[in-house]
Amino acid sequence: MNRNQILKGYLAVLLSAVIFGCMPLMVKRIYADGVNSLSVVFLRNVLSAPVVGLLALWQHKSLKIDPKALPSVVLLGALGSCITPILLFSSYLFMASGVATVIHFVYPAAVMLGGVLFCRERVTRGNLISVLICLLGISLFYTPGQPLDWRGSALALVSGVTYAAYILMLAHFRHREIRGFLLNFYIFSINSLVMLLVCGIGGMLTLPTSPGIWALCFFFAVVINVCSVYLFQWGTLVIGGQQAAILSTMEPITSVFVGILAFRETMDLRTIIGSVLVIIASILIVLSGKQEA
Repeated sequence: MNRNQILKGYLAVLLSAVIFGCMPLMVKRIYADGVNSLSVVFLRNVLSAPVVGLLALWQHKSLKIDPKALPSVVLLGALGSCITPILLFSSYLFMASGVATVIHFVYPAAVMLGGVLFCRERVTRGNLISVLICLLGISLFYTPGQPLDWRGSALALVSGVTYAAYILMLAHFRHREIRGFLLNFYIFSINSLVMLLVCGIGGMLTLPTSPGIWALCFFFAVVINVCSVYLFQWGTLVIGGQQAAILSTMEPITSVFVGILAFRETMDLRTIIGSVLVIIASILIVLSGKQEA
């Protein structure tokens, strides 16, 4: 793989993280209309599936896949787009979302550990230093004195582990002929059914009440699932799970700046230092990858 392709992979993951970090701009407006978090996950999948299906037909000329690959596709989608958000959103019931997010971002270390234990991956010195700097930076987003609930902490921690499993499975996905929009069409379609059942059984399905919010939900689904998820998956296949996991921590940094610019939130010294450390970790990863290319 040439150097330009690898650099494009780093750029794709970084851009994906930035797009994910902009989610609060849209999600807060959707929540204000009475749509709950699980319903947002359902709408994100069901509204993007037809768009991705059309793009898959254009890209691959067919929606057929090998039936033997279906279990792997189902597991990949469940880990990344169903189980992880359900666990993370459930942790918000017991603790502040900011604290839960900090715990969730243990996944770069989990990806590195899982890669060594289960995938026989090698940990380079650059990756190890970067992940340690990254974890230190993310930990500074926690404000001393905020309550820690063991149930919320456990849910957030497990969500980080399941997301790490998703990244590792994606990086080592054997059915490379099922890629891009075709892979995501099946993931989003299956997740739509799963989330509909989860919301329906729990009586938690809430839908937008106005055409404007429906339009916003559609735009949100397309931006996140068609753009960001696709970029992250492609970038992970190019640069590997460890590097992708570390670079994706740019997401909370983006969220912080979005909060400052759009919602007039404040940034204290701890958050500034944490943001700088995460950015340094990302730069180190890109530089180390540039040397290896």
